[in-house]
Amino acid sequence: MTPFAAAFNHLLAQNPWAQEKLAPFAGKVFQLRLAPATLTFTLGANGTVTSTNAALPDTVLSTTPAAFLRYVSSTPRDLGLIVVAGDMPFGTVLREIISQLNWEAEEDLSRVVGDVLAHRLMGFAHGWVAWRAQSAANFAHAAAEYVTEEQLLLAKPRHIAQFVQEVDALHDAVAQLAQRVEKLSAR
Repeated sequence: MTPFAAAFNHLLAQNPWAQEKLAPFAGKVFQLRLAPATLTFTLGANGTVTSTNAALPDTVLSTTPAAFLRYVSSTPRDLGLIVVAGDMPFGTVLREIISQLNWEAEEDLSRVVGDVLAHRLMGFAHGWVAWRAQSAANFAHAAAEYVTEEQLLLAKPRHIAQFVQEVDALHDAVAQLAQRVEKLSAR
């Protein structure tokens, strides 16, 4: 069994409702395409999957890497980011199941490090993810405020150049005036 099939079966085992929904489609072959990878699986009678080399799958679920990242990071998940081809009833059920699968990471981690440490590590991970999201939102808000409010207070380069020219012209005029005053006081 490939690592992908083992991981998929592990998720299915943590979500028994998904295995029940897949059971009527036993024996069907499906393919997951996420460029550049293509994974092909056969659905078993008990709702588990095994890797296969079947040439013609019954249904194909495909997406791009960018769409997949948007898909897994959004809640609720946008089913339109995964395209179904082939056996539509089977593909639609697969897409819906994939959108609702939940990984019980804390449960898996607790088997390795114990319940308390697993709970604390997952709390840290959730806090870190929330902090990143809040930081991104704060940055976006600050950037939008800068563009709409504070940028108007900053001088544009052409205004600075014009100001420098006016100061130079004033400096020259003061120098000429000083020369005239010297000539007049010399008389």
